[in-house]
Amino acid sequence: MEKSNNEDLTVVKQVIALKYKSLDELSKLWSQMYHRPPAFRTRQYMMQKLAYRIQELAYGGLDVSTEQKLVAAAKAMDKQRQKGKRYAPSVGTKIVKEYKGRTYEVFAVEDGFAYGGAVYKSLSAVAAKITGTKWNGLKFFGIGDM
Repeated sequence: MEKSNNEDLTVVKQVIALKYKSLDELSKLWSQMYHRPPAFRTRQYMMQKLAYRIQELAYGGLDVSTEQKLVAAAKAMDKQRQKGKRYAPSVGTKIVKEYKGRTYEVFAVEDGFAYGGAVYKSLSAVAAKITGTKWNGLKFFGIGDM
C-alpha cells in the first residue's frame, strides 16, 4: 500500500519534532512507542531510535529474512572484532618501558610500532628486538588487558 504525501509529511514532521523535545519528553514518547523505558537516557540515542520507530510504524518494519541476515552479520562482525587487534593505540601514542636500567620509547605509527629507526608490525616484535627473546608485547610493556 502506497502512502500519500500527507502521510509522508506527518512522518517527517514527527521525526523533526524530536529535535525540539526535552529528555523527559523523549523518554515519555519512548515508553508510549516501545511499552518500556529506554535502555539509555541520552538524547542522540533516543532520537535515532524514535525516528526509526515512527517510520517503522508508518511504513512497516523489516521482514523476517532481512532481520535474520542483519543478526547474522552482526554476530560475524563481533567474532571478527574479537579476533582482531586487542590493542590498537592512536597514531602518535608513545609507549615507554624501562628494562634493565635503560628507557625504551616506542611510538604507534600508521603501519605498526616505531622503535630504533624501524617499524615493527607488533609490540611483541619490538619486545623481542629489545630483549633478544620472544615476549608477549602487551605484557612486556605493562599494558595488560586493554
